[in-house]
Amino acid sequence: MDKEIRLPRTLKTGDTVAVVSPSAPGVARWPHRTERGRQYLESLGLRVKFMPHSQENHGLVSAPAQHRAADIMEAFEDDSVSAIIAAIGGNYSREVLPHLDFNLIADHPKIFQGYSDATTLLWAIWKHTRMITLYGPALLTNLAEYPKPLTFTDFWLRTFWFASGPIHFQPADTWTDEFLNFDTKDDLKRPRHQYDNGKWVDLRPGQAEGRILAGCLETIAHDILDDAHCPDFAGTILAVELSDESPSIPSVEASLEKLNHAKGFAQIQGLLVGRPARYSAADRNELWDRVRALAAAYDIPALGNLDFGHSDPFCPLPIGTRVQLSVGGPRGSMLQSVESATWNGIKEG
Repeated sequence: MDKEIRLPRTLKTGDTVAVVSPSAPGVARWPHRTERGRQYLESLGLRVKFMPHSQENHGLVSAPAQHRAADIMEAFEDDSVSAIIAAIGGNYSREVLPHLDFNLIADHPKIFQGYSDATTLLWAIWKHTRMITLYGPALLTNLAEYPKPLTFTDFWLRTFWFASGPIHFQPADTWTDEFLNFDTKDDLKRPRHQYDNGKWVDLRPGQAEGRILAGCLETIAHDILDDAHCPDFAGTILAVELSDESPSIPSVEASLEKLNHAKGFAQIQGLLVGRPARYSAADRNELWDRVRALAAAYDIPALGNLDFGHSDPFCPLPIGTRVQLSVGGPRGSMLQSVESATWNGIKEG
């Protein structure tokens, strides 16, 4: 029997979104990206609040761990804040975990969104509070795109933030993994090149249902699996993607091997893999072969090339929401939620 699931409320015009920097000092390092992300959120009719330490720069991190955690806790406790978004990823979000008050977070459910290194926060919050979180676009990357966020990213962000109800996921028509240097402001000179989408890739046929657990594979393997904040994998549909460092296939294989020893992994129900960034066609095919082998070992369906992670566009994935997966069926592959990831604030009855 599932414990009570806590749903964040959908947003409405005039609501406030708090920006936190749980790891890298991106807000301070790239003010032009910060401004573009702020302008995008305001174009949605939202107010933007940068938390006190989010704009600091302490080298590899925005601020000491206690200060980064204090920003997150203040944003949750502040009833004038309706959503919290991570500015960017990094490598040190795990340092924040000992300083979080999960009971307070559970008492103030609201949209909390990030990806990459923020996987550590999203998974810990899900484990300790049963609050749905969003593995989704960050302020300085996907939402600061020039000249505007990609249409697919914008559509799905609006869907998850402003609407409630089950979701029928769809693949994007185009995608990009082109890197334009933020330091030299190459990202302001032209839009990134986009390519025709390869669509989803059927890796192993079958049907499954379970609660989605989404994250960055390297972060999961190195920062989460042996940690007290790691959720149980039993009954989940695991969605993983690779970092923008384009890890080698042997490195990916080593990370996948670590999953075999995780609690409940033998009871995993399905596997989703995001489109890898800056992989050659040969590397991508070798990655799919590794995923096929893992899926066959556990007799589960697997679907690849989904639109989440370190390539763009980015459709948020709601961690903790129950989804149905069908791979290779007569109507084509399908991924849909069977329950809402948010609620509209209206109590029935």
